[in-house]
Amino acid sequence: MRAVNKGNSPRTYTRYQDARNDLGGRIDWHCSYCEMAITNMIEVEHIVPRDNGGAPLDWENFLLSCKYCNTVKGARNPSRTGYIWPDRDNSDLAFDYSEAGGITAKPTPVRTEALATIELMGLDRNPGMPNEPTKADSRWIFRLQSWQIAKYSFENWQDSPSPQMANQIALTAKGMGFYSIWVKVFENEPEVLEQLRSEIIGTHYVIDSHNNRIPRPSGII
Repeated sequence: MRAVNKGNSPRTYTRYQDARNDLGGRIDWHCSYCEMAITNMIEVEHIVPRDNGGAPLDWENFLLSCKYCNTVKGARNPSRTGYIWPDRDNSDLAFDYSEAGGITAKPTPVRTEALATIELMGLDRNPGMPNEPTKADSRWIFRLQSWQIAKYSFENWQDSPSPQMANQIALTAKGMGFYSIWVKVFENEPEVLEQLRSEIIGTHYVIDSHNNRIPRPSGII
């Protein structure tokens, strides 16, 4: 799950829907949870649901979501507590990805919270897995497409590594979505990783002088 930095609120909102374009301009047009690229009908999602007392017009309570993640999540989380949030945590450190198994929780001190997050959005819905997708849930189809194209892109990179190729791979990933899949496929290719992080806007990735991730002030990882 890509960690994002949406910055401070750019303005005051009288309708939460009006934050959509501002969020897209800050963290790109991808679902904040499953990472699917959304070209139409992306939704402003309340992190703490309004039914559970979440602020309806507060920028800090907004993320972008696809219809599937927003519907599955619903109002099932009473607060932020007990989950991983991409605008608060170094969320990419809590999850692992594989083509066959989808998303899993890494063995970190916050594994319980990572598993709860996967369940909250139904991120592990995959054919043949214990949590099967519904007929309406096509996230797994686009995940699989991204895996396939990322692997083809990796073969092209191996044949012809260059700054131009790295940039083209990042542009393809931006259009396809599923940032974490691309990071997994290119995990040993720093030139491509740098392009991915810079091209997909709003990606939060801050390291210290020893190349260690810097904890986020309010995060749990």
